[in-house]
Amino acid sequence: MNHLLVETATTNWNETTWGQVLLAAVLILFVNSLFFLSRRLLRLRKLRKLEVIPKVRGLSLSDMDAKHFQLQVSEAPQPLVEAGLRLVVAVQGPDDMKRQVVTEPTPVPQNTLVIPRDLAPIGSTLWVNWVLGDRVGPGASIRVSRTL
Repeated sequence: MNHLLVETATTNWNETTWGQVLLAAVLILFVNSLFFLSRRLLRLRKLRKLEVIPKVRGLSLSDMDAKHFQLQVSEAPQPLVEAGLRLVVAVQGPDDMKRQVVTEPTPVPQNTLVIPRDLAPIGSTLWVNWVLGDRVGPGASIRVSRTL
């Protein structure tokens, strides 16, 4: 019995057929895992970039007519626009602590949004956020002044 144990323990795996098959299988699994792991990491990085919603930049408010303001924002990143990025605006009155939603999440193809004057009186603050699905990005604000 000892003789069998010594022979099995001292056998070189590279010289037997089953040993070579086993080593080839391990090598194939290792190469495949490296390939698929790198693809998965790249895919996760791409998805993570879509998860980060940027802050709204380049806010400007101008007169459109007697009843409306025109809110302009800087352009959003194209991959996020293709994923369904939308803009939402809320107004906070001059003496009010709460915010009231002015627009539901809206696509902004021309980077402009029309706001009714009666919803945003002079002295109020407009809070603007990008929205992607059910996630809201960081807010930016602009004050409605008399000079418009």
